[in-house]
Amino acid sequence: MDRGLVTPISRLRARFLGEAGIALPFALVTLLTAGALASSAVAYSSWNYGSAKRSDADSQALALAEAGLNYAYSTLYNSGTPTMDNAVPPRSITLSTGDASYYGTLTANTWKLVGIGTVRNPTGPGSEPVVRTVTGKASLGSAQRGSSNNAVWNYVYVDDPTATTDIGNSVDVNIPLYVRGNLRLLNSAQVSGYALQVGGTVEFFNSSHVGTADAPVHEVHVAGGCRIGSTGAFVKPCGPSQQTYATISDSTPTEFVKPPVDMNGWYYNAQPGPRHPCTVGSFPGGFDNDSTPNNLRAAVDLTPRDPYDCRVYDPSTGVLLGQLTWNPSTKALTIAGTIYFDGPIVFSQLNEAYYAGRATIYAAGNITFANSTTLCGDPSCGPNWDPQQNLLAFVSGGNFNVGNSAKFQGAIYAVNDYAEQNGSTVWGPIIARRVSLANSSVNHYVPIGTLMPGMPASYEDVVTITNEPGSWG
Repeated sequence: MDRGLVTPISRLRARFLGEAGIALPFALVTLLTAGALASSAVAYSSWNYGSAKRSDADSQALALAEAGLNYAYSTLYNSGTPTMDNAVPPRSITLSTGDASYYGTLTANTWKLVGIGTVRNPTGPGSEPVVRTVTGKASLGSAQRGSSNNAVWNYVYVDDPTATTDIGNSVDVNIPLYVRGNLRLLNSAQVSGYALQVGGTVEFFNSSHVGTADAPVHEVHVAGGCRIGSTGAFVKPCGPSQQTYATISDSTPTEFVKPPVDMNGWYYNAQPGPRHPCTVGSFPGGFDNDSTPNNLRAAVDLTPRDPYDCRVYDPSTGVLLGQLTWNPSTKALTIAGTIYFDGPIVFSQLNEAYYAGRATIYAAGNITFANSTTLCGDPSCGPNWDPQQNLLAFVSGGNFNVGNSAKFQGAIYAVNDYAEQNGSTVWGPIIARRVSLANSSVNHYVPIGTLMPGMPASYEDVVTITNEPGSWG
């Protein structure tokens, strides 16, 4: 054999065998590397899955903590004793995703409220639960609000517990009536309003009655009972045999009292008034004559022959604080604010005026409507009067007298006594020491809603709770 041919073939075989020896380790390395990468991918996927679960648990725990904080705020706001340090005791509530806990601590006048959310740890048994906590603060303060006694402004209210109130011939009291003393209904007098409350007794004479069988009043509360005439036993609760027809009848009247009035305070603070005169225009004769609250100013005529325009504006903001404007050609009286006169107010006979706006007007002395006076908040002096738009409240430091055939729409408060003469018509509440309603006078009920500034009222101190902005954490 030719030696020149054998040598190259041998070399090729040797080369091939050498390369085969290298490929096997390379394949093993490749296989191991691929396995390691696969293991890393599985581990990463497991870690990513656990991280997502943990993130979900974090979100759930935070939501539960916020729910707990909301429970804490709600508990504080609904507590009857928010100034006591046990007003928000610790509590835990189990919900579908976990537990919401809360508590509060009071330091001085500040509540720190804490909500805690707890969720089972998703990473496996024995792991610590996922817990999140949120906090907020609320401050305690004080304020005054109208008491329930202010509902007395829905009534004709007679304050003297020692007096007997007589309702005369043909009088129809179509407004809730409250009498602290005794009540006598004479001849054909009737009470047809929503409610009758009497602290003493009720006597019926002739055809007088409370409600009818076809149209009973809603409620009657008479402490001392009712009877026909002036003899015999009083029966309670009052019923049809005592000429009383009511859906509810018992012997427990509501304990209303006459709201206090601050005549002296409003002398100094009314705008316009003795110490705060008109900043624009003027009122004839002014509001006082000697800078002393003594009821010595001459009688005030709110509707004279000549016009006037008195207004008080806030000097810094320009806001209208009070107004009293009269236009005799249109018989328009424009009112606003709380106004005070240190003397009586008198409306002359056949006087006619219609007011617009809402105001409380004080008179240190008597207020008198002469015969056939008309002063209304509605141009027709009828049932379309809306006291939410137009309401005039009179406060008399003495007596309030309404003459024959006079008409008035508004609210009345008299320090002393109130009297209506024959044929008069009054729409609205009346509060006085004693009340006299003469023949054929008519009183209509109109709800006046929220009391205006200046109207005598009772107030009570209350605790206020205010969330502190920016206190969430």
